[in-house]
Amino acid sequence: MSKVWFITGTSTGFGRKFVEQLIPTGDKIVATARNVNAIADLKEKSPDNVHITALDVTNKEQIQAAVQEAVDTFGRIDIVVNNAGYGLFGMLEEYTDEQIRNQFDVNVFGMLDVIRETLPVFKKQKSGHYVNISSIFGVWTVPAYSLYAASKFAVEGFSKAMADELAPFGIKTTIVEPGVFLTKFMGGSQKLSEPLPEYAPVYDAFNKSYDAVKKGDQNKAVEAMIAMINSENPPLHFPVGSMATYSIRDALSKRIDEVKEWENISLIAD
Repeated sequence: MSKVWFITGTSTGFGRKFVEQLIPTGDKIVATARNVNAIADLKEKSPDNVHITALDVTNKEQIQAAVQEAVDTFGRIDIVVNNAGYGLFGMLEEYTDEQIRNQFDVNVFGMLDVIRETLPVFKKQKSGHYVNISSIFGVWTVPAYSLYAASKFAVEGFSKAMADELAPFGIKTTIVEPGVFLTKFMGGSQKLSEPLPEYAPVYDAFNKSYDAVKKGDQNKAVEAMIAMINSENPPLHFPVGSMATYSIRDALSKRIDEVKEWENISLIAD
């Protein structure tokens, strides 16, 4: 039996790759984007199996309409891939109030609104799978990505709790944590602060380290994600790529070491 996928942010990057790789499987796909003209070609590739609809995740009315269209068109939703999002790049004190709020409106509140709108569908079916796209920066962070990381730490936090809350209803949750890949994340999709001159050395160091990082392959990343989603027992956390796997493992090990180092003093509080 074919599955029905509801995917946000399919105009570029991982979202588009999801649709392209799912089309040959015969699964049904609801592909969403703020501009449907940007995904019209996906519909043309498989008119019977791909339904496209406009969706800005910061617009609750559009979310409601898109979810209703999905159910009206295919009768159900089996997998929600919460992929829509972008990166805010800059130092903490450089961001404007508007930039900070917009980062959370899209990456956090937009994802939450999609989840809350699709949840009644999943509960009625007694099944479903949320795939919430986080990031390597949802586990550790670096200078210039403080607010982006904060938004992904928020995704990790509510996803862990909702996984336990929704499991009794037959609903699965997976947090996907990609490393650095060749996408538009560091290009047109990224929003920038107004740099302060005193941070020039930090920016220079960041750019040099980024240039030296081996970027992953989008197609292989999505292939791995689909294999994970289609597995019998998908995990709660899924790092994608060697950079994410090794960096997250290292960051968590350092956190455990730090807890142990300060354990004796901490236990005084008891």
